[in-house]
Amino acid sequence: MSSNISASDDLTWIAGSVVLSDNPPQQLKYCRKKFGIRQADLARHMSLTPSVLSDYEKGRRPSPGVKFIKRYLLALYELAKSNGKSPEQVAPTPVASVHINQP
Repeated sequence: MSSNISASDDLTWIAGSVVLSDNPPQQLKYCRKKFGIRQADLARHMSLTPSVLSDYEKGRRPSPGVKFIKRYLLALYELAKSNGKSPEQVAPTPVASVHINQP
């Protein structure tokens, strides 16, 4: 992504790739791993237990919804930023293809 795109734009792109993915839980996990964040660290940052986070990433819980996805990605961003990574390192390569049915 070009340098004139903001972190907010990158996070919006990543959120869209999660929501529109054929497998949103897998896409969440992919983003976390791409940022290099451990599940336990993200869970702690989000005030969740690692097992709850694992259940979402493995699709064992119902769809987390937009508020959870936003919270998840913002927490990822904050942790990654403290580790020196940026959203643009994640955004260009989604794990799942997105199929949008057009009328």
